[in-house]
Amino acid sequence: MTISPRARWAAAWLVATVLVVVCARSIDWVRALAVMAAANPLWLVAAMLANTAILLCWGAYWRELVPAGEPEVPYRRMFGIVSTASSLMNTVPFGGGHAASIALLCRRAQISMRGALAVLALDQLGEGLIKATIFLLVALVVPLPGWMRAGVTAACAGVGLWLVTLGVVSRWRAELKLLHSVSRSLAAFACVAAMKGSELLAIIAVQRAFGLDLTWASSLLVLAAVVLGTMLPVAPGNLGTYEASVFVTYRYLGVSPEQALALAIAQHVAFMLPAVGIGYLFVSAQALARSAIASR
Repeated sequence: MTISPRARWAAAWLVATVLVVVCARSIDWVRALAVMAAANPLWLVAAMLANTAILLCWGAYWRELVPAGEPEVPYRRMFGIVSTASSLMNTVPFGGGHAASIALLCRRAQISMRGALAVLALDQLGEGLIKATIFLLVALVVPLPGWMRAGVTAACAGVGLWLVTLGVVSRWRAELKLLHSVSRSLAAFACVAAMKGSELLAIIAVQRAFGLDLTWASSLLVLAAVVLGTMLPVAPGNLGTYEASVFVTYRYLGVSPEQALALAIAQHVAFMLPAVGIGYLFVSAQALARSAIASR
C-alpha cells in the first residue's frame, strides 16, 4: 500500500502538533506568565532572538559538515532541517530526535545514510569540543562549584575519547575526511562556537530583563551549568534539569532564591519557544503546502 505525499505530511503535522502540545502541557504556564510579567519584555524578546540565532548558526554548521561528494544543500533547506530536528530533540525521548535528524538529512537533503551519520557524528564532536572549551574558560576565570567538577571532568574525558575514535575511523571513512581539512574544521568550529555565543547572549539578555547585571564570567558559568545539566537529554525539553542547574548556579553566585527561580524559568521559556516553535512552523507550512498541491 502506497501512502500519498499528502497523507505523509498530514501525519507529520499531526505528530508535530501532539509533541508541541505535550511539551506545552509540561510547562507551568501560570508561573511562567507571572515571571514574564515582572520582567522587561524587550530584553526577553532579545533573548528569544538570540536563541533563534542558534538555529541560524546550526544550519550553517551542518552545511559545513556535509561530506564531500554529497549533494550540496541550500542553506534555506538545511535551516528547515535543523529547525525540525531541534523541535524533535526537545520533545521526543532521548535518541528519537537524532534518529529523525538522520531521516531528514536523507530524505530532504538527499544525503546518503553514511553521509547523514557522519554529519551527526561530527556534530556531536563539534558540540563536545566547544563544551569542553567553555568548561576550560570557566575554570580559568571562576571557581567551579563542587557539584560541577566531577561532571566537567567526565564530560571532557568523553569528548577526548570521541575525538580519538573519530580520528581513527576517519582513516578509513571518506565521510569523516573533514577532520583532515584544517580550513573546513575551523569553519565548522566557528559555527558551533557562534551557536554557544548566541546562547550566552540570550542568558545575559534574560538577566538584564530582571535588572541583574552580572560579569561575563558569571554568565559563562551559567552557560556551563546549562551545558552540563542538559548533556543527557530529558524529554520534554530537559524540563526540571534545566531549571535546576540554572537555579543552583545563580544561588552559588549569590542571587536570591526567588530571583534565581524566575531567571531559570524565563531563561528556559526563552530558549524553548524558538527551539520548538520554529520547527513546528516549518512542518505546519510544509504540510499545508503539500495539502494544497495534492488537492488541486
